[in-house]
Amino acid sequence: MNAVHRPRPAAGRAIAGVSALLLTAAVLAGCAPSSPSDYTGTWTSDHPSGTRLELKDGGQLSGDDGCNTLTGTWSESKGSITFGPLAATQKACPDIDPWLSKAASARSDGDTLNVYDQAGTQIGVLDRT
Repeated sequence: MNAVHRPRPAAGRAIAGVSALLLTAAVLAGCAPSSPSDYTGTWTSDHPSGTRLELKDGGQLSGDDGCNTLTGTWSESKGSITFGPLAATQKACPDIDPWLSKAASARSDGDTLNVYDQAGTQIGVLDRT
């Protein structure tokens, strides 16, 4: 008996085409550049000593205002960032200005982060480390 070549059903061709398309999409997605924010990273100041703000991918932040530790959220929009409500410990630290815990927004000038309060007044400056 001779083997008979049967054409592949249309459904089989459709599945093969979809598989090739999905494979191509997966390869291209792996090549797509990620774009982390220019704001992510650690920012510090010596005024007061120990002032630190770490902005993490995903919008989480942690830090220290030279006395109290901070935690909260941040988001980027139109060249600046806005801080969500910041939670801070409540240690009494004489002669320490806890300015960072009053941060509402910030703008970067390269490696400098200018920090503003709710009224839009600049309250401090942090440097990228």
